[in-house]
Amino acid sequence: MQYTVTINQVKALEWGLNSQQALLFAFVYECPSWANPIKTDTGIYFALSKAKIVEELPLLTDKPDTAYRLLKALRDAGLIELSSTANITLVRLTEKAKEWNRKLDGSEKYPTSDALAGRKKIRSTSEKSPSKVGKKSAQGSEKSPTNQDTNNQGTNQGTSNQDLRDATGKPAQPHGLVLVVDRSDAPRVEIPADMPGPKDQTCKTFKAWANYAMAYRKRYSTWPVWNAKAGGQLGQLVDRLGIDVAHHVAAHYLKNSDSGVVRKCHSLNELLANAESYHTQWVTNRQMNGTTARQMENTQANLNAAEEAARSILEGGESNAFLRRNR
Repeated sequence: MQYTVTINQVKALEWGLNSQQALLFAFVYECPSWANPIKTDTGIYFALSKAKIVEELPLLTDKPDTAYRLLKALRDAGLIELSSTANITLVRLTEKAKEWNRKLDGSEKYPTSDALAGRKKIRSTSEKSPSKVGKKSAQGSEKSPTNQDTNNQGTNQGTSNQDLRDATGKPAQPHGLVLVVDRSDAPRVEIPADMPGPKDQTCKTFKAWANYAMAYRKRYSTWPVWNAKAGGQLGQLVDRLGIDVAHHVAAHYLKNSDSGVVRKCHSLNELLANAESYHTQWVTNRQMNGTTARQMENTQANLNAAEEAARSILEGGESNAFLRRNR
């Protein structure tokens, strides 16, 4: 699994890419730095199987057919060219695609195969004649000279383990899949790979389920059960509250400590049955439970009694503790 994917949001918007397409293209863009080059009659391509995409980008999709459909969308956008052998998909970048991560001086962050070949030749010369160019680097100082954002542990294309580095070039600490993208609808925390349920971020119930499931695991130290019924209930919740609100309400629901809710382990049945009530609790940042309801009931009863006493006094009613009617 690739740990970090960096998306150029400016280019993604300029080219009309949605979040899935931008995520995939950010991954494909780096292929020349680690994938196996394949020479064809029309030039050099890079081997990139659909299974490889699913393996490295579990947050994108778990279906090879979906991965290939997204590749074709990138081809239709003029960003990649596709070819194939008998058993593997081949891709290469177009000239338009090379604008994705160009630096201000016009140089490429991840050079093409020709540029890489020239760099390897220079490196080979410098190591053979260190006195002319510089001292040979210490062992392990440059494990990943051409691709500083990709981790290819356990891949099936003969790639080597590589250090992860952040945008400043410093080693980054891998914690799992992190989507680096300046979009408000992107996950703000790491989504564990073992979380059940939908993985496609464009899925109608993804955000609501992810917030519910993460809050549920935090409270109960286990994942909630995902099945067809749960999916249907999340879909109804989104329909009733709206896709931009349902996930907030789902997370807030897990904070409720009402005895009846806790006895049912914060089931989706309860959340759906009283969705509008929990929406109000989220908006007002309150948690309604039996104790709170009784306190509000007692407050209202006292208020009613005070209003009744005041009305009796104004109307010259019977004697009371504060006023005796004039006779």
